[in-house]
Amino acid sequence: MTDIALTPELGADIDPEPSDDVIQPEDRRRRRRRLALLLVLSLLAIGLLTFSGWYLLFRKPISLIPLPGINIAQMPNYSYSLYGPLRPTGIAVNADGSRIYVTQTSGDPAVFVLDAQGQLLNTIGTPDAATDHVFVFVALSPLTGELYVSDRPAARIHVYDANGTLLRDFEPPASLVGWQPLGVNFLADGRLLVTDAADNSVHEFDADGQLLRTVGTDGQFSFPNSALIDAAGRLYVADSNNGRLVVFGRDGTSIGVIRRGPAAGDLGLPRGMALDDEGQLYVVDTSDQTVKIYRPSSDPVGLPEFLGSFGQAGIGEGMFRFPNAVTTDTRGRVYVADWSNDRIQVWSF
Repeated sequence: MTDIALTPELGADIDPEPSDDVIQPEDRRRRRRRLALLLVLSLLAIGLLTFSGWYLLFRKPISLIPLPGINIAQMPNYSYSLYGPLRPTGIAVNADGSRIYVTQTSGDPAVFVLDAQGQLLNTIGTPDAATDHVFVFVALSPLTGELYVSDRPAARIHVYDANGTLLRDFEPPASLVGWQPLGVNFLADGRLLVTDAADNSVHEFDADGQLLRTVGTDGQFSFPNSALIDAAGRLYVADSNNGRLVVFGRDGTSIGVIRRGPAAGDLGLPRGMALDDEGQLYVVDTSDQTVKIYRPSSDPVGLPEFLGSFGQAGIGEGMFRFPNAVTTDTRGRVYVADWSNDRIQVWSF
């Protein structure tokens, strides 16, 4: 049987295979547009996942995501105010800001315990009626969650549980009998720093309450209000009545001072201080009606770099009248005890 090849008849019309160069230019343009759109949508999806992951991991605003090669100092913006305590001088918050502790110095001495919305959870009163009391500064132990409250005229630091039950008084060594504890701040490892208005010094205690060292002798400080130690081991002392911030190295040697003066970054009357979880240093400048922010130096013996300040004098939103204390949480919020305005201001990055 003979195979028959089927071939087109001579002269018949034949449709050649379409050429991309000849027939498909518009299709190619549409294809490119679709690919470009898919690329944009993919990048947006990746960005959204990155931002969502950042928030879920760190519970911080997107604006705080570190960007490689970009080092721009940001200042927080005013968010809202909390009311209740009169003439607040000290403030402490837990890590996520869900519980806020504020000292009241007008009327009956007390520590107000507030939730994040400012609702009153508890009021901690004085431990007895036989002694004059003024609750000044407060701090939360990072190891136990206990609340430490400095009571200057009673020469005591009261220790409460998170719900406000008095557990004990912090017992200093016999060498510090008659002290006047003022500023209290904890390090992450449980060490406690206490400024002493009686002899104008700073005492460092270990997590068990044993005195490790005392800094400040022979009129070196005048009414120090706060002391902190940064990640590099440098000690910062708000030397209030001398109008300066004094910095010491890890070994206790003097590094230098941020002085009193009118220039950017200079101080007037420094009071409360705080370090946030990014290592930035916040200093309340009571007479300048601001909170100043510094970046600790990368040089172990260097002074911190001034980044900027927020706030101004007044009674309106975002204005201060003699602020006294500052603290931060891990959600990018900054809390300021706005003393003469009878409120706590909350600022956010």
